[in-house]
Amino acid sequence: KASAGNLYGYNVVAGASAGYVPVFNATSAPADGAVTPARCIPLAANAGVEIDLRGQPTYFSSGITIVFSTTGCFTKTASATAFIAADAK
Repeated sequence: KASAGNLYGYNVVAGASAGYVPVFNATSAPADGAVTPARCIPLAANAGVEIDLRGQPTYFSSGITIVFSTTGCFTKTASATAFIAADAK
């Protein structure tokens, strides 16, 4: 989401690579390297996760960007091996 708003939930399904799902208060994904996400969860290879925030949505003042990284929550290495969907407004 390229503007401020609420995140109501998201789901991520990983492919053959395990990784991390950082969420950023940003209008686009930051460059690979050191990052500071607002939220982050680990995800095993060939696994999925559903995060439901509908009861208490999370507000992001700049924008909402969710990525899949293979190197960790605080060091982003983008990977296209995951499917990401989100509900935001």
